[in-house]
Amino acid sequence: MPFVPGIVVEGDRRTLYVAGATALPLYHKHPHDPKELEIPSDIKEQTRRVLENIRMVVEAAGAKMENIVTIKKYLTRMQEDQDAIAEVLVEYFGENLPTSTTIEVKSLVVKDARLEIDAIAVF
Repeated sequence: MPFVPGIVVEGDRRTLYVAGATALPLYHKHPHDPKELEIPSDIKEQTRRVLENIRMVVEAAGAKMENIVTIKKYLTRMQEDQDAIAEVLVEYFGENLPTSTTIEVKSLVVKDARLEIDAIAVF
């Protein structure tokens, strides 16, 4: 597939870089099949799907969600969505939230996508 969801860098500790996680299925057809790329309009459900995609990559690399040390969130509706996204982040990370940066963008890969997350895990 033309998209690489994560790369591990070896050293004294392993560092995993996860890029471009959205609510789209992690593995999907290329060229894109529009039916396969339908995502929910609810931002909490989009956030859960994004984090489940990240979890798949993190666990495939041999790490856990708690190994994520920082995330970068790209939102198309920052003021409307940031609080709901934060609630879902607590569902996944508890009180041990990673550091984060939030950036508002005009659009993402598909029309209805409102959130994309990059993550870095150290383990």
